[in-house]
Amino acid sequence: MRSPLARPDGTAEVLRFLRAARSEHRTQRRKSALFLAYVLVLFGGVWVVPALLTVARVGQSSRLEGSEPLLQALPLWLPTVLALASLLVVRSAVWRGPVVADSATVSWLLPHPIARGPLLLPRLASSATVSALLGVVSGGVLGFLIANVSGAAWLSVTVAGVWAGLGTGLAGTGLGVLIVRHEGRWERRQRMLFRVAWCGVALLGLLSVIALARGLPTWASTAVLWLLPWGWAAQPLTAAALGTAPGWALAMPMWAGSIAVSALLAVRAVPDIPAGALRLRATVADRMGASLFSLDLRRARSAMRVRQRRGARPASWVRPPRRPWLVLPWRDLLCLVRAPGRLGWGCVWSALSTAALAFASSRTGAIATLSSCAAVWFLYLAAAQFVAPARLDSDDMRRTALLPYRAGTLALWHAVVPGLLLAAATGLGIAVCVVGGWWTPALAAVPVAAPASVGAALVGAYRGPVPFHLLVGAETPMGNTGPIQTAVWYLRGLLALMMLTGPPVAAAAADGACGPQGAAWLLLVSVAGLLWARRTARRLHG
Repeated sequence: MRSPLARPDGTAEVLRFLRAARSEHRTQRRKSALFLAYVLVLFGGVWVVPALLTVARVGQSSRLEGSEPLLQALPLWLPTVLALASLLVVRSAVWRGPVVADSATVSWLLPHPIARGPLLLPRLASSATVSALLGVVSGGVLGFLIANVSGAAWLSVTVAGVWAGLGTGLAGTGLGVLIVRHEGRWERRQRMLFRVAWCGVALLGLLSVIALARGLPTWASTAVLWLLPWGWAAQPLTAAALGTAPGWALAMPMWAGSIAVSALLAVRAVPDIPAGALRLRATVADRMGASLFSLDLRRARSAMRVRQRRGARPASWVRPPRRPWLVLPWRDLLCLVRAPGRLGWGCVWSALSTAALAFASSRTGAIATLSSCAAVWFLYLAAAQFVAPARLDSDDMRRTALLPYRAGTLALWHAVVPGLLLAAATGLGIAVCVVGGWWTPALAAVPVAAPASVGAALVGAYRGPVPFHLLVGAETPMGNTGPIQTAVWYLRGLLALMMLTGPPVAAAAADGACGPQGAAWLLLVSVAGLLWARRTARRLHG
């Protein structure tokens, strides 16, 4: 029997052949999708819905203390959140892509002279559906929370949030298709576009922080709402929550037109996606699936970076040291210099940590406590960016095979450069607060807690694969403990940091100063965190 793939004009015959051959596979996938939907609905009904109802009761009884600045800055921070979500969706297209074909389709079907649109467009529709559902759920939850904080009618605000989330997911998917379509031709331009986009989102975030802390003129929020497409998406939600967006009826068709244009361009670009791009993303998808199935998140992250085909970046100004004891700090600094994105993100998270603590110092109640906890979390994220060399050495011990250090001593040496960088970043943030008039003695808790954050980040860097007995778990009346044990094992550094440093940092924000007892406790936690990182490295590579 002659294969239908041999006919140049046999696209319809090929599709009929595939429809019959893959009917059983489609049935199994449909069952898996229904089971996943059932699990998500069950999880949402058990955990998410009660939490939202609790928030609703709190909002109906009394507004959250200190929420007025958050509502006043809504026209600024809401477009920032939507722009960040769109950028993350587009950025994921670099390694995943909104059009992911399986290995069999890429290897056996696409090389033949058949139309590619009917093969790839259903995958685009599936990806767009998933993005739209995620956007709808996220936007609806965000609108519901805003409604309960503002005291507005929850139905109209929730519907406006659904509208904003739906458009954000669809627009991000359409732009991701264009990124994949032109990645070979615009590789350098794309890199520059992403840098400009990140800088733009960072600028919007800075304006939002300033608006929360000190307030901004009305024209700033008006400009953001009308000059950016995400401002058009945010106007209905802003009007429903605050009633201060009189032109939202005009912004809705503008946002709908933007979504339609991005969708049309994506549909036209799908058949022209290079085969190499599809083949690369199919390989990454297979590796990602295998890594996630084994809960090896670090291997999954390395699979994401298969897409990055960058050459080594020279760092001529980082000269090799003349003293042997400086070799390891020099390697760490060189590794970070050759990945400037990590340095940038580390500085951004450090700045957000200082800003969150400064905001907490000027507030009281639950808002101050949450801001203090956010400051500790941001400090951990900054340290996690700076300890990237330790993660590389932990994953591949051949990198340190010739160094005269044991695993525990090596972990302590890896804390030198991150500690210095985090101290410099936090010091710069405090200097900016002093110049801007936002200084408070409570900000001293940020640099004091920096070594503890480095220790917690090093514990995560040397965590290794998940132990098998944690994956198996134990059967209890509430279910198997495996997922909870695995989550705690992955997040044990962050959880310990939040429990041990969160209360003293919150106390410093409430008292307006970091006293001697709080500073001594934070230093003690720092020593304990570094010793814990040393022990973790010894157990992993001892």
